[in-house]
Amino acid sequence: MLTGHGDDTYNYKDIRINFSSNVYNHFCHDGLYAHLASRMDCIRNYPEPSPSHLELEIASLYGISPDEVMVTNGATEAIYLIAQAFSHGVSEAPSSVILQPTFTEYADACTLHGHNVISIDNINDITTHQHPTPITQHLLWLCNPNNPTGHVIPKATLESIITSHPDTTFIIDESYAPFTTQPLIECDSIISNALLLHSMTKEFAIPGLRLGFITGSAALLNRIRECRMPWSVNQLAIEAAHYLIAHRSDYALNLHLLMAERERMAHELSAIKGISVYPSDTHMLLCRIEGKTAAQTKDFLANNHGILIRDASNFHGLDEHHFRIAVQTEEEDTQLINALKEWIQY
Repeated sequence: MLTGHGDDTYNYKDIRINFSSNVYNHFCHDGLYAHLASRMDCIRNYPEPSPSHLELEIASLYGISPDEVMVTNGATEAIYLIAQAFSHGVSEAPSSVILQPTFTEYADACTLHGHNVISIDNINDITTHQHPTPITQHLLWLCNPNNPTGHVIPKATLESIITSHPDTTFIIDESYAPFTTQPLIECDSIISNALLLHSMTKEFAIPGLRLGFITGSAALLNRIRECRMPWSVNQLAIEAAHYLIAHRSDYALNLHLLMAERERMAHELSAIKGISVYPSDTHMLLCRIEGKTAAQTKDFLANNHGILIRDASNFHGLDEHHFRIAVQTEEEDTQLINALKEWIQY
């Protein structure tokens, strides 16, 4: 999907506050900027065809083997590579079950590569959709914590489901792991039938650099590496990754404060007549507005207040009234609340 994502600031003028992408916009990147400025000469040379030195560094960070890490050009490249790898060289189309509503790129990538795509709204429905023949590849895609709802499937529940379905490959997108206090499957938990997707883009608020990685068994990752394009991760992104790993403590979030602000925000938004808020385990809030569309709401906020939200109407199972925000500072959140109150009365 080339259009319809958040952070489409290029469509508007004078955006002051960005609630539309699920990053926290208040990290100080001065150190990163200085580091990249000092390394600009690196663009004169090709990067490694595959970023193996960065993979080695990530593996060392999490205490796993380098062949259990694969760095990608953002988590989105990982999604498309996985979809491609499981359709490559098979005689029967793979079956991809997607827990909805969720990030649209899972379905888009699977459709592009000829998967039979099945949407479910409850993870326990996976058994219902198992193909009877052993030839077909079975995949289950889920985002945990989920985008756009912010919901987290309990770790024990998810581990039990993975164990009880050994013939299914689970693709678990943990891009929003840095934004929840709920327990999740860790990077160092290598499970033979599961791949974990991670986003440095989200963790360090660098969406313009495109950095992600996959962790999983060497057998699964070797299959995906066969589809990898050389030089897909550029040298500046690699340089940024080395810096960010070395300075992770500078990007530590106070999650308890962020979750408290999310609770305040949810309470204040719910108090506005015509707006309902879904429960969330992360910093993101899915909302629904009555009597007006999300697109109208987005345009009003952008054009009149310089505030950008995410029109969530293109998520499977949601309608034209749904929008999503990512909690920021108390002052910025209050500005959004007041602007929405004005819009309701408009």
